[in-house]
Amino acid sequence: MIRTLEERDYSQSLQLSEYAFQYKLSEEEREQRSEQMGDQKIFGIFHDDHLAAKLHLMPFQTWFGERMIPMGGVAGVATYPEYRRNGYVRKLLLHSLEAMKEAGQFISMLHPFYIDFYRKFGWEVFASYRQMTVDQKELSPLSTATCTIRREGVTKEVMEAYDRYAKKHNGMLVRTDAWWKKKEDQWHVATYHADEMEGYILYTISEGVMTVDEFLPLTPGARKGLWNFICQHDSMVLTVKVKLAEGEVLPLMLKNPRIKVEDYPYFMARVVDVEPFLKTYLRDKETFEAFTLKVVDQHATWNSAVWHLSVNGVERRDGSPADVEVGIKELSAFTFGFLSAADLEAMGHIDADEVAFLESVSTTRQTCFQDFF
Repeated sequence: MIRTLEERDYSQSLQLSEYAFQYKLSEEEREQRSEQMGDQKIFGIFHDDHLAAKLHLMPFQTWFGERMIPMGGVAGVATYPEYRRNGYVRKLLLHSLEAMKEAGQFISMLHPFYIDFYRKFGWEVFASYRQMTVDQKELSPLSTATCTIRREGVTKEVMEAYDRYAKKHNGMLVRTDAWWKKKEDQWHVATYHADEMEGYILYTISEGVMTVDEFLPLTPGARKGLWNFICQHDSMVLTVKVKLAEGEVLPLMLKNPRIKVEDYPYFMARVVDVEPFLKTYLRDKETFEAFTLKVVDQHATWNSAVWHLSVNGVERRDGSPADVEVGIKELSAFTFGFLSAADLEAMGHIDADEVAFLESVSTTRQTCFQDFF
């Protein structure tokens, strides 16, 4: 039987996390984690009052262009070895889908320990990132206009810059002040200023390696200026590693573009409740030819239906012939903008005559996700 953990269960939850993810918390960290649990729903399966498996469900919002969408973040999924292969994680995931639907969180995200495992339950990769590794000898500045770089904390300008960048993409986390506070405690912040603040980086330096975890330019000048600031560390570091959003053009601008650039499939997403999600998604579409969409979702049966999509909205029409049939994980990757209709056809998920229907409602924004939970 699944039940929601109470404060008296938090110690067991922390012990399971320490065992499963192989770390040890200090007493201060245990207190901080316990406080954070009050803002989460933690579902657990118990054996004789002993916690056997658990799943954390966190309430978030994500940017979908200019709109904010309620999202359920799945994290901390863990089972003790002696209780594995009993289907406990499956039960917890299905329970979380029902809980998210009830809470009005009509999309979900998670960081997978193994991508194919979560695909079985309808989640699909929606965001990847590129890591650029540059040796000290390749740290060559680019020409740039006069500007100012400031090393400072997380300011209101930094938060606003993030939001401006996020609204150009699908899937980025809506960050609270508390979330930003964690960023400030863990990274250095450098900002680029011309007439106004036009971008920033979050970075650390340790043992001869500069790691840029967030490279966020809003203008071409900021892209050059922030890179030049990174190059100014050439006397301090042997290697620079820069985490870049998919589609970021910086590697091509370097004087020697033949550097190591690795692609990492990163976060996964899932549409939890098709009807309200599609209603929100289609608000950006001023005109397209109406069509019917059959969604197949074996784990969230409320989604398995034929939906009529038009500029007037979304209507359930079970029994009607469908112009397009698609699984929930493919629909999720498509609507976020990670896979195109042509990609779905190339992968064998839809037929050639279905491509045009989906293309008519495709998003023009790229996906991006810069966080972790």
